[in-house]
Amino acid sequence: MVLTGRRAGRTLARVKLLVVNADDLGYDPEIDRGILEAHANGIVTSATAMVETPFAAATLRAAPRTLGIGLHAVLDPGADRGAAEVALRRQLGLFRALRGAEPTHLDSHKHAHAAPAVLDAFAAVALEAGLPVRSIDAGMRASLRARGVLATDHFLGDAARRPAWTDAALLAALASLAEGVTELMAHPGHAPSHVRTSFGAEREVELRALCNPEARRVLAASGARLCTYADVRPEVAPTPAGI
Repeated sequence: MVLTGRRAGRTLARVKLLVVNADDLGYDPEIDRGILEAHANGIVTSATAMVETPFAAATLRAAPRTLGIGLHAVLDPGADRGAAEVALRRQLGLFRALRGAEPTHLDSHKHAHAAPAVLDAFAAVALEAGLPVRSIDAGMRASLRARGVLATDHFLGDAARRPAWTDAALLAALASLAEGVTELMAHPGHAPSHVRTSFGAEREVELRALCNPEARRVLAASGARLCTYADVRPEVAPTPAGI
């Protein structure tokens, strides 16, 4: 994990790095539009994409290269390891074909990989591909790292609380970031135009919070730097996201 790095033979100081990840890219055109706005005008540096939707191909081809994009795998949390691995490898292959690049990292829709058998599949595929995996708690983090899989030091976000990020909640979280690498999971977007979901207007609340200029001022005051999962590598000096 990037807590320290080496450059020109010297050790860098411990830093605060923040990946702001927008889930559900490719789910709906209006959600996609909001995610890209949150990247262009706000603090979103990263997204994770569903690939088996009618909108994934166009979105993955059009998304700017400044946006780090990982795979948001849609899996059955009750699947056994074998079935989960087959589905994950299929979706990973489709991501590569559509994006023309490796994903920056792996996570799953509704945290399906929190289930032990699915996590086993994620660990195997991630280790083989050299990809980080989202860790939502200390237990998952320890399990992944014990198998040699990269994971951030901290995770912020609550998919059950809608919206998770109001202006006040986001600014408070940004002001109190810990040292190391943190992923902040968010769900920005506009109200969906095609998919049926109860999570619609709340996405616009999160979009406004992520685009609030005060967020960058708070980050600067905290000493934290924005990055993507592409920077989550051991013994590599971090490169701030250029947005």
